[in-house]
Amino acid sequence: MNKPEVNEKQNKKPYGRRTAAILLMIAGLLFSVWFMQRFMCIPFSYDEIRTINFHKEPENSIDVLLVGSSATYSDFSSACAYEKFGFTSYPYAIGGATSTMWKPAVQDALDTQRPKLIVVDVFGGAYERDLIDTRSNQLSIVYSHTAFSEEKLDSIAESCSLVEDTSEESFLFPFIKYHNNVPACIKDLPDRLVLEFSGPSPLKGVNTHTRSRWLMPVDPASFTDETAPLDEKNEKIILDFIDYCKSEDLEVLFVKYPMVLSDDYPEELEMNLRANRILEIARENGCGALNMQKHFNDMHLKELRDFYNHGHANTRGQIKITEFLGRYIQDEMGIGPSELSESDKAAWDEAVVWWNAFRDMTLEEIRDNKIEDVGDSPALVRRMEALVGSSR
Repeated sequence: MNKPEVNEKQNKKPYGRRTAAILLMIAGLLFSVWFMQRFMCIPFSYDEIRTINFHKEPENSIDVLLVGSSATYSDFSSACAYEKFGFTSYPYAIGGATSTMWKPAVQDALDTQRPKLIVVDVFGGAYERDLIDTRSNQLSIVYSHTAFSEEKLDSIAESCSLVEDTSEESFLFPFIKYHNNVPACIKDLPDRLVLEFSGPSPLKGVNTHTRSRWLMPVDPASFTDETAPLDEKNEKIILDFIDYCKSEDLEVLFVKYPMVLSDDYPEELEMNLRANRILEIARENGCGALNMQKHFNDMHLKELRDFYNHGHANTRGQIKITEFLGRYIQDEMGIGPSELSESDKAAWDEAVVWWNAFRDMTLEEIRDNKIEDVGDSPALVRRMEALVGSSR
C-alpha cells in the first residue's frame, strides 16, 4: 500500500530540483544583466561619478541644485559655497550637456531632493541646433542612474523626440549603446565597486584643471546685452523646462558663467548672444537671470591666472566665481544657511576641511606648473585622505 506513495515522492524530487535550478538560472541571468548594466557599460568618467555621488546625498539635504554643462562644476565649488554662505548645493552637471538634459536631471533630482533653488547654466541651450540634436551621451548618464518609473519612461520618450542618434531602448538598456566599452570598464571595475559601496563624497562633485593659460584679453563686446535668436525647437525646449519647474513650484535662476571670450573664438561670441536670449526668455517668464559675463571685472578675474582654458576656470577662478554667485544666491535669491541634522552638518563641515585641502593642493600645482585634470573620484578620495589625515 505504501509503494505508490514512495514512488510519488521520488518522482517529485527531480521536478523540485529542476524548478530550483531553473529559478536559480533565471536569478543568475537577471543578476548578470543588472551587473552588466550598472558596472560594465557607461564610461567611468568624472561625469558618471558625480551623478552617482549625487544619489548618495541624504534625502532633502540639498538646497541649491546646479544643473548644466562643464562650467557648472569647473566654476563653482559646493563646499566652498557652504563654508562662506552656509547653504548646501550640488552640481548635477555633465560635460557638454545641452538644454535637453535640464529637465531629466531635475526630474531625477526630485526623486530624493527638494531644492529651494535650481541654478541653470544657459550655455547648454546656446549650442547650434545640429549639435543639440546629436548630444545623447549626457542623457544616457542621467537615465542610467534614474530610478525606473512611469515618469522615467515618459521622459525617455520625450528625449528621443529631441535628439536624433539614440533610441528608447538604448536609454533603458545602456548595454545597447555602450557594449564596446566593456573592456575599459573591466579595468575600472575595482574603483567602480568602491564607488558603489562608499558613502557620500566629501568632495561634492568638484572638478578642475591645475593650469593657467595664455589667453587673449576678454573682448568688451562679450559684456553686451544684445541677443541673437534661438532655433525654434530649442526655444520650445527651454520654455517647456520653465513650465515644468513652475508645475513643481521650483524657483529657477538662469546663469551665464564668465568666459574669456575674444576674437579667437568668434563662434562663441555668437553663442554669447544666444545665451543672452535665454536670459531674456527667463526674465520674460518670471525666472531669475544672472549674466556673470558682465561682472567679469567686478569679480577681479584675470585671463592669464584664473582660467585653464577660455571657457573654464581653474581653482583661482573657481573661488572668485563661487563667492560672487554664492553671494547673489544668498542676497538676491534669499537662500540662507541650510537647516541640517547633526549628522548632515558634520558631513558638510568635513567637506569644508576636504575643500580647503583640495584648494591648497591644486593652487600649489598651478604655481608649480603641474598640469592635471583633478575631479571627484575614488582615486582622488584616497589621495585626499592622506592630506586631511582621515580614513573614511
